[in-house]
Amino acid sequence: MRRLRSLLRKEVRWSRHNLATLVLLLLVLPGGFVYTTTAFDQVIPRDSPVAVVPASEQVSDDDLDIATAAVTLFSEPRQYEDSEAGIEALRREQVYAVLEVPPDLTDETATANFTFYVDGSIVPYHEASEAIVSVLDYPLQRTLPADVSVEREVVGPEHSLSEYLVPVGLLLVVLLFAFAYVPYNLANERRVLDRLEVEASLEAVVASKLLFFGSLLVVPMAVVHLMSLWLGYANTGIAPAAVLAYLLTFFGLAALSTAIMLLFRFGVVGRFVNIVVLFGLLAFSNTIYPAGFFSPVRREIARLSPLHYSTIVARSSMLKGMTVWDFLDWFAALAVVTLGAFVLLELSIVRYRRVR
Repeated sequence: MRRLRSLLRKEVRWSRHNLATLVLLLLVLPGGFVYTTTAFDQVIPRDSPVAVVPASEQVSDDDLDIATAAVTLFSEPRQYEDSEAGIEALRREQVYAVLEVPPDLTDETATANFTFYVDGSIVPYHEASEAIVSVLDYPLQRTLPADVSVEREVVGPEHSLSEYLVPVGLLLVVLLFAFAYVPYNLANERRVLDRLEVEASLEAVVASKLLFFGSLLVVPMAVVHLMSLWLGYANTGIAPAAVLAYLLTFFGLAALSTAIMLLFRFGVVGRFVNIVVLFGLLAFSNTIYPAGFFSPVRREIARLSPLHYSTIVARSSMLKGMTVWDFLDWFAALAVVTLGAFVLLELSIVRYRRVR
């Protein structure tokens, strides 16, 4: 423990000499990103999954099939047992709208009131959902004998696109820290690693860096919180579930990037591989647009990435106030992935010792 404290003090001294870089990464970058989101005000979504649910037990399978066929015109329908299950899927961004289907669609004397639920925090979808409701209303009225109406209802508070993008900006800071700053810091100390390992193990050296830089992430979170307050945004950069998601993401990705640097012995190839992994995660995890707006293949690729789930958790926590308990299964999976990254890191340290 004494050695770990001394290593942490060393990191503090090193950071004093690189204060300008830290200020840029921890203060200017997150604050600047939040401010630039004011330039965005609208976006048009692509095709996305929509839940089709019965409004009551009187809804027949034929009624659901008719509604499903209508939804197919503009989306990928997914049938759920009831409205509660559909709304839960909406909250977790497994679908991007919920169509509640009334009974007796083929009864000429009946009045069929459909309800189309959208989430106010999924801005790329709810801003265009009014047009989507019109697209849905037209074929239903033309093909059904019942008196049909489709009403749009927003679940939760509505947010602007600027607010929607703030969690993405904070995630970019986490990614840059994990894939750029941490490997850069470790590579600069390559020549003294042997001397450091005489005083403490390489595991302790790496652990001290991850703990130190992980604690520094509190700074951009606070900056996002203060900038959001100043701009009147509904975001909070200190939402517990978001903080936990960002930290798990940082530790997992920083462990991965450090393992890559050790495997390639701090060479240029290692830095290039880290850059490729960084851009690959950004390209295929759908951190900005929801995964449901892309092709089925692209959507499934995104849902294989832990970063995809970290983004949803952070956004849901910062915008909707959802808690750790709402995403316990996802946090468990993220923890397992992070643990796997640390196993890879330990294996890379063992290999580094053997071949140096």
